[in-house]
Amino acid sequence: MKLILYIILIIAIIAGVSSLIHLHKVSNKNKAEMAKFSNETALTANLGKTLVIYYSLSGRTKDIALQIQSLTNADIYEIKPKEEIKSGPALYLTSKKQISSGEYPEIVNDFPNIEEYNTIFVGSPIWWYTAAPVVLEFLKEFDFQNKNVVPFSTQGSNYGTFFEDFKAKAKNANILKGEAFNNLSSEYNEQVKNKIISWLNGLSE
Repeated sequence: MKLILYIILIIAIIAGVSSLIHLHKVSNKNKAEMAKFSNETALTANLGKTLVIYYSLSGRTKDIALQIQSLTNADIYEIKPKEEIKSGPALYLTSKKQISSGEYPEIVNDFPNIEEYNTIFVGSPIWWYTAAPVVLEFLKEFDFQNKNVVPFSTQGSNYGTFFEDFKAKAKNANILKGEAFNNLSSEYNEQVKNKIISWLNGLSE
């Protein structure tokens, strides 16, 4: 019994140390990336009439979506599941099963009329290295009608295959360069804004 306890303790210590090392690497990577956006950036992008579509559970994706909306004077549409999704351990098991099976949650399908828009942004949190199942269901049901579509993601550190999956699943979409946003503390707010502006400027070049 003591041997088993020692083994469990050693495994826990190794897991804890590995987690700390990973967090340290992510922190350093974030710091290096955001240093590139320390200087104030002027918005020059002209993307035409714009719509921002997003799903957010924790509020991270919503924050980026609202910043894009503000900068581009866009309209905004929130993807909503028919049944409330709550965070917690069960969510990650459920979402993994949904992603594997392709049986995603039902969503409210009061979809926007996109005929008048030139550019459409679509944002999702990353769950299991791809888009949240709610967003995958949206992509299954929605037709982008050959509009310019720009994906963006929010995540802890790894967006996985999100952009490849998005391109494969977005029907009749002209995909422009997307962007990934790691979840950062408020000390990086200005750099995040500058990163968004730089990205938007690049889209209209």
